[in-house]
Amino acid sequence: RYIGDWSSDVCSSDLDTDEARWAAWEARDRAADGAFFVAVRTTGVYCVASCPGRPLRQNVVFHDSLEAARAAGFRACLRCKPDRVTA
Repeated sequence: RYIGDWSSDVCSSDLDTDEARWAAWEARDRAADGAFFVAVRTTGVYCVASCPGRPLRQNVVFHDSLEAARAAGFRACLRCKPDRVTA
C-alpha cells in the first residue's frame, strides 16, 4: 500500500522498522505521514513524520496508528495536527 501521493516511492512496508521510521522522521518525509506516528515521551505528544518538531531519539517511540498513540497516553501535536492526516 502506498502512503501519500501516488508519485511517492514510500511503501508502508518500507517503514516497518524503527530505523526506517527514524530516517523518514529525520527527512521530514511527507510521503510517510499516516504510515506511522511519532510519540515524544518528554512532551506527551504524537506527530506525523513531516512535523517540524525535532526531539532527541531517546525520547521517541513509534506507533502504527494514532489510536495506538492515544491509547498509550499521548495527545495530538498542535504544530503538525496529526489527526488531520489520513493514510
